[in-house]
Amino acid sequence: MSEENVMNNEHHVQHMFLHVESSDAVCMLNIAGHPYRLRELVFMMIENGCRVAISSADAYKTFDFDKETVEVYDFLTSIIKAKFV
Repeated sequence: MSEENVMNNEHHVQHMFLHVESSDAVCMLNIAGHPYRLRELVFMMIENGCRVAISSADAYKTFDFDKETVEVYDFLTSIIKAKFV
């Protein structure tokens, strides 16, 4: 499926793992949603001073965390593992 078709398909779901660092926490996100919503989420994190990098399933599985949460918000599902600094 071409990128244009993917972006225009409101039912398309993309999955990714993200490594996110802020001043008080290091998180691994296991997220799925429409590419526009994921892009919006990444831009929002960067605007708020976070460092964001794409990660892998292996890094997510071995991430040492203090707290795990699951959030579902407006077609965006997030499973977040956070380690607080």
